[in-house]
Amino acid sequence: MNERPSMKIGMIADPLKWLGWPEAKHFLDPALKRSDEIWSDILPELASGSLQLWAVLQTETLSSEKSDLQEKLYAAAVTRIVNSPAGEVAEIYLVGGKDFSLWLAELSEVIARSAREIGCIALRAYGRSGWRRPLALLGWHEKTVAYEKRL
Repeated sequence: MNERPSMKIGMIADPLKWLGWPEAKHFLDPALKRSDEIWSDILPELASGSLQLWAVLQTETLSSEKSDLQEKLYAAAVTRIVNSPAGEVAEIYLVGGKDFSLWLAELSEVIARSAREIGCIALRAYGRSGWRRPLALLGWHEKTVAYEKRL
């Protein structure tokens, strides 16, 4: 039987000191390369809390001992809160990982719940066109498309 693994999703309090940061950064690298920023722009904002790092972890038991647990990182996301004329919006600015079908819906819901709790009026996400269908299945709709021409 192929049982769906249980995921634990949460915001990382001190992302740059977190032991999982190197792997999270690796997952986020492809998304950052599509943006107009580089890590030197983002790292100070992560350190100050202006940007938030979220982790999607699966906890695996390695033996019968409760203390013998290992967390496996499946994905990471970076969010930020921005002001809009209608109110604050939580933006999922960067996201990356593996086996997204295992965690995308839950990550979306966890971030939405957190955003609601702090008074945000909406969630917004940025990403490649491949996210269009999986997000639509979760109730997201496309609001805008960005085009770029190199000069």
